[in-house]
Amino acid sequence: MNITEVLVQPQAIAWLPWAVQYFFYIGSAYAAAILFLIALLFESHTSHRLRAALVLTLAIGAIVGPLALTGDLHQPGRAWHFYPYLSSWSWMSLGAIFLPIFSALAVATAWLYLRNDLINLANQSGKVLPLLSKLSLGQWQTSRQLMVSMAVITVISGLSIALYTGAEIAVVKSRSLWHQPASPLLWFVTAFIGAVGFALVIWLLIPSKTKTLTMGDTRLLKQTTMMSGILGLLLLLIWASNNTSFSLFTQPEWLKYIALIATLLLMSGLLARFAFRDVSDSLLRTLLFSAVALAATWAVRWITMMEVQTIARYDMGPYPYELPLGSNGLLGIVGMFGLWIALALLASELIQPKRETASSATTQH
Repeated sequence: MNITEVLVQPQAIAWLPWAVQYFFYIGSAYAAAILFLIALLFESHTSHRLRAALVLTLAIGAIVGPLALTGDLHQPGRAWHFYPYLSSWSWMSLGAIFLPIFSALAVATAWLYLRNDLINLANQSGKVLPLLSKLSLGQWQTSRQLMVSMAVITVISGLSIALYTGAEIAVVKSRSLWHQPASPLLWFVTAFIGAVGFALVIWLLIPSKTKTLTMGDTRLLKQTTMMSGILGLLLLLIWASNNTSFSLFTQPEWLKYIALIATLLLMSGLLARFAFRDVSDSLLRTLLFSAVALAATWAVRWITMMEVQTIARYDMGPYPYELPLGSNGLLGIVGMFGLWIALALLASELIQPKRETASSATTQH
């Protein structure tokens, strides 16, 4: 009897950390589009400050996400190859059409909603803010019908992003942890937790005389996070059970991964339950909740996309992954988050509290 050992040549990892960043930021964008539409439809119960934070989360995520995607393509010049060689059977090729449409709609929706804020910048002191008021492109008023219609179209476009991003990985039959309905649903559901975390960061950055969330704001944020956390926990268990090569629940390393995700999702729900139990403002409490929410959203994507690739498909492995420190690793992650923060800082300055006119100030005195 001859014994033949099957050896598999070392292979480069298929999905780089750039893909995790893309799913992270673009997920927060399409989830924020849905939450913004809900807040807009219930305008009398939500504050302008929260709606502005949600629409900026939508626009910034739709800008930063595609930039991360070009990094995953190894070189930005490869992106144009999707257009002369379109393939109707490829979800990635379809995404090359869906993504620029969504990004354009996201920026247009944010611009339409924030036009009144841009117009009000003309009354601010200094030279920069009044100059930025010209971005409103006139003094005409945005009608509610136009605003709602634009938000609905953006949500539909965002759902196409959720569909294609989930499908392009779920179609990989060689990975049972990807090739199942639970994986794209898990990414979709947890995207709302990330959207809430990002929106609260921008909410803190927006200059405002009011220091509290309204009751409608807290209800929307709390119920969204708690529902997403519960659904995420259920989908996580379903997802982890659908591995054909071995049981994740019998592997100590994977038990740690599953426990980490479950703990972060549970903490997000619990913090939402207690952090928003009243409308009093607490900077530390809000930042803590945002950090946990963003960590939970990131951990779901990192473990289900990156760590899954370390599972051996043809032999017994192991194939550990070490995060590089360069642009394809830690530096890229920090840089993209820094870009998000920079855009959030700049965009939040567009929403300035209205200045009192001289006549109203005299009357008050």
